[in-house]
Amino acid sequence: MRALVFGANGMLGTDLVASAPRGVSITCLTRADADVTDAGQVAATLDASDPAWVINATAYSRVDDAEANLASATAVNADVPGLIGAECARRGIRVVHFSTDYVFSGQGREPYDESAAVDPINAYGRTKLAGEEALCASGAEALILRTQWLFGRDGRSFPRTMWERATSGLKTRVVNDQVGRPTYTVDLARATWRLIELDVRGLYHVTNGGAPATWYDVARAVFGRLGLDELLTSCSTEDYPTPARRPRYSVLDTSRAEALVGGPLPDWPDALERFVRSLLKLHAPSS
Repeated sequence: MRALVFGANGMLGTDLVASAPRGVSITCLTRADADVTDAGQVAATLDASDPAWVINATAYSRVDDAEANLASATAVNADVPGLIGAECARRGIRVVHFSTDYVFSGQGREPYDESAAVDPINAYGRTKLAGEEALCASGAEALILRTQWLFGRDGRSFPRTMWERATSGLKTRVVNDQVGRPTYTVDLARATWRLIELDVRGLYHVTNGGAPATWYDVARAVFGRLGLDELLTSCSTEDYPTPARRPRYSVLDTSRAEALVGGPLPDWPDALERFVRSLLKLHAPSS
């Protein structure tokens, strides 16, 4: 099978490429290789590689910056999925696209399933929801995966920032009243390939398993793993204002995807431990 990955050098794209099953031939495209906001360049890359699946791992993911840079966030998050979808629909190519828990308001208290009403409260969430809608309207056969709180060894993420602050000996305050579930890009990538192998289409929620957590819980797992708990304190959202509002509760119900892939993804504390071990190994002093 031939697949094309847009955003192949990003945090998720890197792990999608690294975890591709045997027998999959991948065309890896970065921003330097193809401008996904340009329909002509997208069309040319599709014609040159002739994939069965296109995986869109591009995103404008800087949540706070999206408030002030709405045009840029809209171009990547809202317009590109529809553009890719339209070009793929013309060629009979299937599309995988990633969305977010931030399409929900966070006012609920039970995990959101795929049928839950959407009501984003920030620019990032609104542009990502618009991208879902544009892809669905494009006519392409699509698999849309909503996920949340991504972290991976390549790229910026909250756990990486916590690891950097802890190893630098910096005192850190983290909010303890926003609830979700962290997701390791390694595990998400493997689940994505499994769903592709099953030829699944539609909307699904995919995150790591385990009990829902706050950002403080995630930070405490990192600082505690390094024996530096004393550097970490909790605070409320009101104590730590940001340009973009965040959902207070955005846990995703992943049961539909779990039924297809054979069970839940590993619990997030296990995933976070593997992530921290990879960083410790990467930064270990050479002998």
